[in-house]
Amino acid sequence: MKRTFIILTTVTALLFASCSKNSSNSDGNPNGASKVQFVLTDAPAPYDAVNINIKEINIIMNGKSGDSVVNYPLAPQLTGPVNLLTLKNGGSMYMGDPFSLPAGSISQIRLVLGDGNTIVTGGVTHDLTTPSAQESGLKINFHQTLEPNGIYKIWLDFDVARSIVKAGNSGKYLLKPVIRANTEAATFGAIRGTVLPSVAGTTVYLLNGADTIGSTLPEKAGSTFGEGYYKFINLAPGTYSLSFNATDSTKYMDSTVNNIAVTSGTVTNVTTVTLHQ
Repeated sequence: MKRTFIILTTVTALLFASCSKNSSNSDGNPNGASKVQFVLTDAPAPYDAVNINIKEINIIMNGKSGDSVVNYPLAPQLTGPVNLLTLKNGGSMYMGDPFSLPAGSISQIRLVLGDGNTIVTGGVTHDLTTPSAQESGLKINFHQTLEPNGIYKIWLDFDVARSIVKAGNSGKYLLKPVIRANTEAATFGAIRGTVLPSVAGTTVYLLNGADTIGSTLPEKAGSTFGEGYYKFINLAPGTYSLSFNATDSTKYMDSTVNNIAVTSGTVTNVTTVTLHQ
């Protein structure tokens, strides 16, 4: 069974932030300010590399006298392009340190990209066109009230496979971001396991009922994580299924594992799945 995703031409990503309140203001916020921290992660795609140059994160705050724009200070490792595919299977990168903001409401987040965005496929590097992101930023609607002394961790999860489109006969690659977001990992669960052999070219789909929640490409032979390793993070408690779909040309049969229970703050290990021809 193969699955086809439909990509909307206009993408609006809804984010959620996790908030844990401190009983005292021991972190040095005498005015009851909130703290936010951005974390970058990725759903993988069948490319060699996807290099994104993140220039700015702008937070749009609502106030009585109108909106204000706050620039989130980025970590030093974001001064150059980041290969999103290094963040697959549960990998992540802190985009900066926790940053104090006045208690109030956020209405939007804008992710501004710089020059030098590229995609590598088949060993060939192509420019990745992102005109709207470079000019005004990727606008992410985000309606979250920051409570005094709250600590919020905001995950930006790129679904690279659905975010990159090859434009007709021009051969150009366009970035039309599909971003999945969830609360801080400690309040959610995860699923991990292994599917073999890697020559089957398997794509692993995560399902909740009839809904496809996400997908991943298992690690290849020689990976430090181990051949066939996969992981899904930031999962709400519930019961999930995994669909293991081999590439048709390999002649391997697909497989499914049902009734996988996920609870908060734990990692659910799935028995190794071996596909057969």
